[in-house]
Amino acid sequence: MPESDPASAVAPVVAAVLASRRYRHVDPATVERIAREQLAAAGGRVPDAVKRSKRALHQVFGAYLPQPPRYARLTAQIEAATDEEARRAALRRAMAQHVSTRERLDYLDPFYETLREHMGQPASVLDLACGLGPLASPWLGLRPGAAYHAWDIDHALIEFVGHSLRGLGMEAHGAVIDLLAVPQWPDTEVALVLKTLPCLEQQRAGASEALLRTIPARRIVVSFPTRSLGGRAKGMGQTYARRFEQLLDGLGWTAASFEVGPELVYVVQRPSTPG
Repeated sequence: MPESDPASAVAPVVAAVLASRRYRHVDPATVERIAREQLAAAGGRVPDAVKRSKRALHQVFGAYLPQPPRYARLTAQIEAATDEEARRAALRRAMAQHVSTRERLDYLDPFYETLREHMGQPASVLDLACGLGPLASPWLGLRPGAAYHAWDIDHALIEFVGHSLRGLGMEAHGAVIDLLAVPQWPDTEVALVLKTLPCLEQQRAGASEALLRTIPARRIVVSFPTRSLGGRAKGMGQTYARRFEQLLDGLGWTAASFEVGPELVYVVQRPSTPG
């Protein structure tokens, strides 16, 4: 039978999800939001809600980090590097632990070279749903001491990323943030929204436009995968391009676009006033 008190039923769903090895470091507030949504969809049945919540988290997080990385080992390898070449090699090994950044390793240099041509050398960056993307900051060519705001929903990942950014000479501002419930936005020159909007739309229809409207950065870099995690194209690039360009037209914003590897990128120039 369904639980008679939906509010009281949320707690065991959250506890069950956070007890799993894969999701133990995920932001409890994010898990609670997902649990509430899935509990309602499951008609109040706790076991079904647990399964649905784990499935939802897999789609937006777990599929990209299937095994919790050994962050202490990765940190030691990065810090043991004796020159720039060795450090970049260690950073690449670390980025290979996350599916999204692993995909980009094959075209890392041309991706960031092209991106630098469009965005220059900003002094501050906000990286949304960052994963291990901040480890590519040496390729991004930021100014020394640049402020790098790295947001994701995993506490262990954000701790590792923040430590790594400080070691790379950045002013690190790591935070565990649910992008569907952002409490406050930092003022940065550029916001990176790389391969993130499809995951948001899976959770809430219309989330892409809502997010873009509220980001205060004048320049927003948005990217989409042009193939699935399994390597299939399936017309993904054309579909994402059509939908996103319709969104931009509706907002009255302009963007330059380019494609490097299986990634379609838009560098969006937006008005100074949100909305």
